[in-house]
Amino acid sequence: MSGTIFYKSVQILAYADDIDIIVRSRMALKEAFLSLERAVGEMGLRINEKKTKYLATRESKNQQSYFQIKNFNFEAVQSFTYLGSLINVNNDNSAKIKERILMANKGFYGVKRQFRSQFLSIKIK
Repeated sequence: MSGTIFYKSVQILAYADDIDIIVRSRMALKEAFLSLERAVGEMGLRINEKKTKYLATRESKNQQSYFQIKNFNFEAVQSFTYLGSLINVNNDNSAKIKERILMANKGFYGVKRQFRSQFLSIKIK
């Protein structure tokens, strides 16, 4: 058995109140969601349907604008933000990488004058 999670049919990522279910099929998604719904119900919590989205990475001939499980209708989206990172259908991270490079450049050029200053010692720099 491998030490990685990439070969699992269902993966659940959770941090605080953000939960991401990664599955290989719609049936697996339905089963994982129903299990999650039961578990949160036992704790007195509920799933916020308005904040829950569905992203299909493989294009389907019958692509719907929503995905339904029981009385829940989840909006189908092309991208969403999870823990501050943009996740999209194409698994394209270039926009996030460009944004981080821009932020790093702003930070560097914001203190560039201080780095060149003769009033600050090399130890402080």
